[in-house]
Amino acid sequence: MPEFDSRASPRQQAGARSDARRAWARAAQVGVMALAAALPVLLCAAFMRYEAARLVRSEAELASNFVVNQVVAITERARNAARALVPRAAEPCKTLAAALTLGTATEPYIRTLNIVDGDRLACSSALGQQSLAAHGFVIGNGRLPRGDWLAIVPHTPMVTDRPALLVSVRAPGARAVIAVVDSQYLIDLLHAAAPLSAYRLAELRVGTGATLREGNAGTPAEPSPVVADTRTLLAGSVIDLRLYGEPAHLNDLWGSLLLRYMPWVVAFSAFLAWLVHRVQRSRQSRREQLLRAIRAGEFHVEYQPLYGVESGRCEGAEALLRWVRPGIGTVRPDEFIPGAEEDGVIVPLTQHLLKLIARDIMLWGTRPGFHLGINFAPEHLSSADLLLDVRRFMGVIAGRQIQTVLEITERSIMRNTDQARRNLDALRAEGVQVAIDDFGTGFCALSYLEKFPFDILKIDRGFVLTIDAEGRSAVVLDAIIGLAHSLGASIVAEGVASQAQFEYLRSRGAHYIQGFLYAKPMPADVFSRWYSRAGSAVCANPAVTAGH
Repeated sequence: MPEFDSRASPRQQAGARSDARRAWARAAQVGVMALAAALPVLLCAAFMRYEAARLVRSEAELASNFVVNQVVAITERARNAARALVPRAAEPCKTLAAALTLGTATEPYIRTLNIVDGDRLACSSALGQQSLAAHGFVIGNGRLPRGDWLAIVPHTPMVTDRPALLVSVRAPGARAVIAVVDSQYLIDLLHAAAPLSAYRLAELRVGTGATLREGNAGTPAEPSPVVADTRTLLAGSVIDLRLYGEPAHLNDLWGSLLLRYMPWVVAFSAFLAWLVHRVQRSRQSRREQLLRAIRAGEFHVEYQPLYGVESGRCEGAEALLRWVRPGIGTVRPDEFIPGAEEDGVIVPLTQHLLKLIARDIMLWGTRPGFHLGINFAPEHLSSADLLLDVRRFMGVIAGRQIQTVLEITERSIMRNTDQARRNLDALRAEGVQVAIDDFGTGFCALSYLEKFPFDILKIDRGFVLTIDAEGRSAVVLDAIIGLAHSLGASIVAEGVASQAQFEYLRSRGAHYIQGFLYAKPMPADVFSRWYSRAGSAVCANPAVTAGH
């Protein structure tokens, strides 16, 4: 929180705190707008990243399934070629040589066909009849597995510089037929189905043999994610293909998706930020709303006439501030007045009210001594601005001979009584009258009425409503009227709506009445015409003036 100079006046300190709150509020509004604009972009980027990864995995799974199916097809052809020789596996190599050579020549993918007897190579389509150790085909303990099996070996006795796929089929006795598939077929297949532009590495493992790799063999597979892992079982052996993703391919796919969808998301983000801005403006703090309304001229004043019981004509009016918001309509005073008091705008609002009243009065032709009641809030009543504001107002309307009446509520008496009393004493010495408004609805101690300077006591309409048509006594109302008489105060009864209420109040010495029996609140121009026509004329019955 900001620090405030202890030497500054309370008003300056309050202003500094208010400025700090507004700065924080503006920063929060900017932050919300920035979040509203950035959130769709961030969500789009994250979703497109997820979608790119999903597409990479989907493509990899399709490629992996294709490669494994082709490996299975190649292996099956090799097994079929080997199985065709199983019935003749026990024959001498001289009689088998032609069949082995023919099988190699007519079957695709097969490099050689071989007959193994135990751990010795008995016959080969490439080497003929040579008694070679079979461990040349394998790595490890040098012994060939029994039964049907599959394995990739790093080399063979005939081709020592590249791997091969061995497909073994068991023959009678200790013999077996082994078909050797050249690894180049498998490597070409991996390269065609899983290009390096899309995948960093492809690993094919068949059975328990070595792993056949296509890609950057110098780069470990672990740093790159596995995007596909396809396994199948053939001849008791597992064929396993793993594809490792290429980050550059993922980023390229992500970029293409962003390029396709991001312009729309950016446009939506701009719209969302604008929408949030509109919502913020409509829901901005009451303080900002009120200050903006003052600057925009959204307030106006309506005047409710005050009927003099003794004179029988309009003796004054109470100024009532009204707020009409464009596109929303009228805002009730019991909604914006408390808000203005809570948010520290009531003083600027009352200052604006005085300017509006001064402007309206210049259009009227009221009689000298016309009473004009103006409501002042406790904060204004106890502030140093009160004297300056009221004196400035009286200076502007000095030529109109208006009797200014400050209307305050009971709670105004209870707060800051010393400063408020000094202010009111000074204004009363300059000819201003003081009225206590809505008397009886607050919690004012009666002792304050003897100490606090006031000239008029306004009785709340709630007590006027206790008057019944038969004219029976309203005990509390009578007590309030008696109290006002004993204190020498003039009495204004608010909310008078029936002739019976008027007669009851007149019989008990009420000096003025306000209410719909006489006149409703009116805008300044309507009040001016009404006063010229009916308000200045003497009429013993206020209902006649109101047109009842």
